[in-house]
Amino acid sequence: MVEPRLSKQWFVKIQPLADKAIEAVDKGYIKFTPDQYRKTYDEWMRNIHDWCISRQLWWGHRIPAWHCAACGAITVARETPAACGTCSSGQITQETDVLDTWFSSGLLPFTVFGWPENTADLAAFYPTQLLVTGFDILFFW
Repeated sequence: MVEPRLSKQWFVKIQPLADKAIEAVDKGYIKFTPDQYRKTYDEWMRNIHDWCISRQLWWGHRIPAWHCAACGAITVARETPAACGTCSSGQITQETDVLDTWFSSGLLPFTVFGWPENTADLAAFYPTQLLVTGFDILFFW
């Protein structure tokens, strides 16, 4: 039997990102071919919801958050912290959830082109000039 279970999840507040994406299209930095997909994009971006990025899997990019056993605070950081950002306790453990597949796939250009360094590959290949994708991607999003 499958039963629902409430659990803590990680979300990204999307509307501020969507607003920038809408602006990029409005200013002509991004163009859709054929143009008819612009309407689908606009509808999606203007009615977007926050994105649940956490998955309870044993593989993947782990969420960069550390829980403090001493005070219960959560420290989110790019580098592994030595101590809790709130109480300075060393009793911290990393979140066990991993990023969802879409979020992880967005990290690919950075992981293969040498980020955070400004490598020649990163400059040559990212950001890209063309993204070819199935017509259904925007529709199903």
